[in-house]
This record gives sequence, structure tokens and C-alpha cells, in this order.
Amino acid sequence: MFSINKNFTVSESYISGSEHKLIIIDNAFNDLDKIIDYANNTAYFQPPGKDGTLYPGSRDEMPAPYYEAFTTLLGRVFPSSIKHQIARCWLSKITVKPDQLSPMQTMPHYDSLLNEDMAAVHYLSGNELGGTNFYRYRECENITLSQSDEPLIINMLKQHQASKSTGYIEQSNEVFEKVHSVEAKPNRIVIYSGNILHSPSVTKYVDFDKKSPNSRTSINSFFKRLN
Repeated sequence: MFSINKNFTVSESYISGSEHKLIIIDNAFNDLDKIIDYANNTAYFQPPGKDGTLYPGSRDEMPAPYYEAFTTLLGRVFPSSIKHQIARCWLSKITVKPDQLSPMQTMPHYDSLLNEDMAAVHYLSGNELGGTNFYRYRECENITLSQSDEPLIINMLKQHQASKSTGYIEQSNEVFEKVHSVEAKPNRIVIYSGNILHSPSVTKYVDFDKKSPNSRTSINSFFKRLN
């Protein structure tokens, strides 16, 4: 069930106005229908927040064979001189309705403030349920944030709270500029630096019931570049 497709394809896309590139892998795994069946009928989804993050939905950690396959995939995509250490692979369904979001969940987020930390989204749903958007804080020249940006981040949070934004962010607003979007496609994986502001796109077709065929489902992986 969890094995990579030998015919996967890789493309790169640079985020506008920056030197940061996204790696996009299509047809990544074999037997996508079995992965979806696992997500819908086998996985045990914990309530929102139980994973220790602000992810607006239910999650379950993927089993060891997925970790093994994803590690193999990274080894095929990146040069052999680059090694990675996977921290977590979460099977994720967005289940929090727009009017139930906390203020922090209505803004784009970063996964880490370290340059070596990476993230990946493995889409099990199509673009009708939303891909991934990338943002820049308008008062920051760079699209990445670092540990030295603490004063900037505090100011960013204050501005966002003052804006009284509601719902899932989809477009640019007075605090954040949307600089790039990746379309979702079943069995597509997008890899990016974890210190870039980003947010899932949540379309009007998304059902927030984890049992619905229109639940937005993905596998979110976090890993460190070791060299």
C-alpha cells in the first residue's frame, strides 16, 4: 500500500520574487486508492489540537511503511549527498468550520524558524477541495522567517489580531500578500521550506465532516535536511 511509483515525475516552481523553490512530485505513490481507503476506513483520527499543533482538523500519525516509502522518495528526488531525517507524517483532515477558527488559525503560519526544516503535503484530494497558498508578511522583505525575526513576528501577530480577520485566509489582505499557489492533485506532493508562511486553501466545496467524501485530506510530513 505504501510504496513509491517508479514513474513519478518531478518539477520545480520558484516562488515569485524570491530564490525559494518548491519541488512538486506527481504520481508519487502506488495504489492511491488503497491509501484513500486507509484514510477513510482504518485511520483513527484524534480531535483537533491533540497533535499539539494549531492544525484546524483531525489527525492520525501514518504507519511505519509510509515513513519508509517517503524516505525512499526523498532519496530519489534529492541528490545522494543530501540526507534527511523525518520527524512526523500526519494524515490530516480539515474539520474545523470557518466560523469556529481561533484567531491564530485565520492567518498563514510557519512550521519552523530553522532553514534546514522542510515540509511536504501529499494531496489525496483534488484541487476542487483546495491546494496550498504561500504568503509574505507585508513588513518583511523576505518570504522566510527566522529566529532573529522575533520582534517582527510579534508585530505581525498584533497586526493580524487588529485586523479581526475571520475564516480561512485565501487571498492577500492588509497584513499578508499571497505570493504563490500550488494546485492540489491526487497523489501530488509539494515540498517547501518550513519557514515560509503558508496556508491550506479551503474551497467552498469542502465538507468539514471527516467521514464525508468531500473532506480535504492530505498527508503532512515534516523533516530536517541534515547537510
